[in-house]
Amino acid sequence: MTHPPNKTAAPARAKLPLPAILAIWTLWGVWSSQQGSLAAMLSGQSPPARAIPWQLTMFSAGFWAFGTLAVIWIARLIRDRIAPGYTRVLAHLGAFALLHVMDVAAYRFAADLLATSERPLLTQLFGMVTFNALAYTSVVFIVTSLDSAQALRARAIRESQLETQLALAQFHSLRSRLHPHFLFNALNSITELIHSDPVRAEHMLVRISELLRAAVDAAVTPEVALRDELEFAVRYLDIERMRYGQRLTVHIDVADDILDALVPNMLLQPLVENAVRHGVAPHAHPGSVELRVGRRGAELDIVVRDTGAGFDPDVAPGLGLGATRERLEKLFGVEERLTFAYVADGFEARVRLPLKRCSQVAA
Repeated sequence: MTHPPNKTAAPARAKLPLPAILAIWTLWGVWSSQQGSLAAMLSGQSPPARAIPWQLTMFSAGFWAFGTLAVIWIARLIRDRIAPGYTRVLAHLGAFALLHVMDVAAYRFAADLLATSERPLLTQLFGMVTFNALAYTSVVFIVTSLDSAQALRARAIRESQLETQLALAQFHSLRSRLHPHFLFNALNSITELIHSDPVRAEHMLVRISELLRAAVDAAVTPEVALRDELEFAVRYLDIERMRYGQRLTVHIDVADDILDALVPNMLLQPLVENAVRHGVAPHAHPGSVELRVGRRGAELDIVVRDTGAGFDPDVAPGLGLGATRERLEKLFGVEERLTFAYVADGFEARVRLPLKRCSQVAA
């Protein structure tokens, strides 16, 4: 079996601000021309005797506008092809020497066209080396810094994308464990009633099919509106009320202004299932399950309380609650979002989520 060839990632490169490069060298040419004219005037020279006419200075600025692009290309080529060390330094020295000679040659050619007196070649080679070295070094430093910053940004984006993909994969894995867990419990409820109360068992089967259909429809959505999550939880509680009859009382209190808040999909069902399982099922006397959802500042406060003895909060929770806690950690970080506590006449599970509305996500 053949495998596709490995492709190495292209080096990060910042976009070249071509208009900015042209503008910088144009401004430098204008400024240098004015400085030369002012220096000649202050020295008492007549205008014809001024050493460097403005056309020659602007020609030099134009050469370095294109030379800057050449230096950027050279700097990137040396960085990508030559390992760090003295070889890279020698490559830069050679590139600078070539560019410096080209600049002097172009300068002398422009001076011939403008009929300007020329200094000896050796004098020009040494006289222009300081400025050219400074320009070359500055361009190499700037482009290297910009490319390094771009590489850091690209790396941060890749790491963020990988973290997001990992969190989503873990989220889907945890949710896939929840659905069979819920289904098995629901089918067990029907099995217990199918002989003692066939009518109720039939009604429960219809409600369970509706519940499973809703679960499948929302399976690909990590977050849903609170009203949809409440509807799912209410359907589940209706099934349990058919199962337990008068032994189960349900109280639901949700503020109307937060029904559009986003919550993790299948968040409430494990909580209310745990309340029914530990607050009602073990006891012969009637019990109740209370579901309250409110707002505390910038957070959504979800409380599920039952009248049973609960379980030891220090002991690891079961599959449903354990998966719910893991999902909350994957979605919102390591901060504790699901807590358990004993309260007066019962046991309480509390979830705190950042308040995020559907309209904000759509915007």
